[in-house]
Amino acid sequence: MQINEIFEKVKEVIEESCGIDANEIELKKTLFGDLNIDSIDMVDILFELETEYDIELKISDLEKRSKEEMGGKPYEIGGVLTPEGLETLKKNMTEVNPNLFVEGLTVHQLMQLFTVHSLCKLVEYQIEQKKQSDENLSNLDR
Repeated sequence: MQINEIFEKVKEVIEESCGIDANEIELKKTLFGDLNIDSIDMVDILFELETEYDIELKISDLEKRSKEEMGGKPYEIGGVLTPEGLETLKKNMTEVNPNLFVEGLTVHQLMQLFTVHSLCKLVEYQIEQKKQSDENLSNLDR
């Protein structure tokens, strides 16, 4: 599935869940800052996208994925992202200005960088993971 297709659905879900005009929803806008989405709205958005695509979405999946790529190196210490964690996030979150991944960035502050595009990429990643999992199960049935 293409990111543009996912974006159209994400835009629709954000509009319905938060009452934000679809014309104001752009890939580059941050969810919590620019669009002023709160945590309750975010839960609703994630639920609607999970239902639409039959996937499981957690913002913490980004952390899980980063930790897997880091091969046992610490991602964060005391809630502050490590230099290795920051570098991994820069690679995975290319939609975010790399200059925002600064030393001392906390896990909480990272969420403030999350854009509509970040959400679309998370959906895309989970769709791909589900597809691979379904294919593996299908191969086991043979």
